Amino acid sequence: MNKLDALWEYQQAELALEKIEARIKTTPSRQKLNKLHAFLSEQQTLITGFQKQIDARSASVDKLAAQIAEFEHQYELELSEFNSMENDEECTAAEMTESRRALERLLNQVDAVRRELYDTLAWIEKATADYKETYAKAGKAKKEYDAVRKQCEDEIVAAQPELDAAKLAAQKRRAEVDPALLKKYDSVKTHHAVPMARVENNQCGGCNMSLPIATVKRVVAGTGLVECENCGRILYA
Repeated sequence: MNKLDALWEYQQAELALEKIEARIKTTPSRQKLNKLHAFLSEQQTLITGFQKQIDARSASVDKLAAQIAEFEHQYELELSEFNSMENDEECTAAEMTESRRALERLLNQVDAVRRELYDTLAWIEKATADYKETYAKAGKAKKEYDAVRKQCEDEIVAAQPELDAAKLAAQKRRAEVDPALLKKYDSVKTHHAVPMARVENNQCGGCNMSLPIATVKRVVAGTGLVECENCGRILYA
């Protein structure tokens, strides 16, 4: 076995390991777990949002109630003054008109704040119902998530012997590779999941680009490391 053969064998062992790892990560249980995790994250975001908005609206209820009380107090004072003006012979019609308008403005202000208060209370009631519904959905999903997670854990335990054997085989093959070739291999792997490619029909098996005849001959001769001029993969005959 030459140096490139050893590197190729290491790549095959590495691919076998990655295949097992991918299989474990893509089982139906794992896919369901990922969906449930995403759903739970979404529900948690909604719950947090509901809570913040409900707290903010609840705080505004006290402010609105205080405004209503203040306007009503001002109205009572203005009404008392208006009644006094009615019994005051020196009070002019213009003064009476202005006082009446002040009373109307205060009533309008009270009505406007009351409407805002009622709308806020209605919003809080609906938001609280939505919060409870979302919380219930999240609780149900959490129970399902825990059950599916247990299934995934059992699958990992069942696959562990095969996984350990594949890791050991890959480590053994890696130890047999020339350090200089291994360094190049790891460098190419940062750009390509499969760093080595077979030469097939005078083409790079990685990018399918045609190779110069001289390059193909060098690869077949196996006299040294040859890279694809297009994709940079290490060529192997």
